[in-house]
Amino acid sequence: MIKKQNENKIEVAKRPPVVVVLGHIDHGKTSLLMAIKDFRVLNKESGGITQHVGAYQIEYNNQKITFIDTPGHESFSAIRSRGAKAADIGILVIDACEGIKKQTKEAIKHIKESGIIPIVALNKIDKENANPEKVKQELLAEDIWVESLGGKVPSVEVSAKTKQGIDSLLEIILLIAEIENIEAVSNGKGEAVVIESRLDAKKGPTATAIITEGLFERGDFIGTSSVTGKIKTFEDFNGKNIAKACPGDPVSISGFSEVPSVGEIIKVYSSFDESNKNIKPKEILIKNPIIKEGDKVLNLVIKTDVIGSLEGILEILKTIPQDKVKINILKAEVGDVNEKDVKLAKTSNAPLVAFRVKIDKIAESIIQNTKIDLYNFDIIYDLAKSIRELMDIILVAEKERIDVGEVDVLAIFRTEKEKQIVGGKVISGQVEKGLKVEIFRDNEKLGEGKVIGLENAKKKVDIVHKDSEAGILYQGKIRVEEGDVLRFYKEEFVKYRI
Repeated sequence: MIKKQNENKIEVAKRPPVVVVLGHIDHGKTSLLMAIKDFRVLNKESGGITQHVGAYQIEYNNQKITFIDTPGHESFSAIRSRGAKAADIGILVIDACEGIKKQTKEAIKHIKESGIIPIVALNKIDKENANPEKVKQELLAEDIWVESLGGKVPSVEVSAKTKQGIDSLLEIILLIAEIENIEAVSNGKGEAVVIESRLDAKKGPTATAIITEGLFERGDFIGTSSVTGKIKTFEDFNGKNIAKACPGDPVSISGFSEVPSVGEIIKVYSSFDESNKNIKPKEILIKNPIIKEGDKVLNLVIKTDVIGSLEGILEILKTIPQDKVKINILKAEVGDVNEKDVKLAKTSNAPLVAFRVKIDKIAESIIQNTKIDLYNFDIIYDLAKSIRELMDIILVAEKERIDVGEVDVLAIFRTEKEKQIVGGKVISGQVEKGLKVEIFRDNEKLGEGKVIGLENAKKKVDIVHKDSEAGILYQGKIRVEEGDVLRFYKEEFVKYRI
């Protein structure tokens, strides 16, 4: 590694390029990473979706490359954006058979906004229906011009299954790193960006981070704008204990006073006092709706495994319509379900939503002995679906009027007490036996009644359609006259769904 030194003894050296992998769900992002190297740490997540941001490093042609694998589900849009900002290069993975999808466009947006260098990876090229040229044309509409069409964006045809094109992809990454002269300060106090954080049952508050400059060593005093600490455990991406790490390295750090937020910058300090000077209040903003008297409300208590999950859940809950039932989040935080969570859920009549967390023994005992609704989830979109169902339960069925048809009254055949037989022509819709009817004269509503019998061509029927004549046995207090207009409708109980 070539090092440059200036007057202040700051050393600058080349560092491994950091590459973020973006794209639509199921287009093969995780499969591509597994093809690049046998990532034994890359186990398949629930439902086949990578739920957390992970960082991995490989060596190719004696040079290191760091990869960030970002979530594929749309609910993690914010995490993908933060992942992209921690990188130098963005691989846009597109299924060569399916082309550009909604999340492909989101990924393109993140790449452009973060200013990283894009590479297009046209995946699943081994399939018969792969059409890379069509995808390249679709990319033009997104202002992505690949080199083969006269642009500047490299594109590679790859197959995560057969490993076709993987060498070419890695060579392009290293070529870009060489051309862009990717460097970092290689000595002095380190800095790193948090790409994932969680409350580990054994290690306590823990963060996955990419070192951006300087050195980190076990025992260093560290801090972000919201938390302080001292490095307790220090591991590489394989979970191996390390003594120090350099720019470009992905690491796992524990020893924080609290769980840091995704996207925060971790800095090395000389002491706790120095790190404390930079502390600012940390919170995840929860914007609950304004609740008025009479509003239908679903209270929630939410516990998640990591901040990334919590942010993703809050993001997707925002997309659920709340015009009929409002979501009121009483508590949302990282960590296992505890006694306080259960008591809050009980006193507030709130479902307790647990995402990939455990329930401590005291909390479990209270749940078993009280009527508390506890919902456990592994997958974000299952959680969202269940929240919608809980909102549906709160809704009561409401009566809704459905207009059916109109009749011009042409004749009155018989009049009895609160009953008449009238004849007319159906001018719109249809008339059905059992419908309610409104009587209009000179555009003024006089009253209502009901259809208790119906004839067409002197035969008893249940329905008479438009442009046909109908004999109507009407029941009601208002007397119908020739020239009146009868409007027919029915009322049904409708259960609205969220």
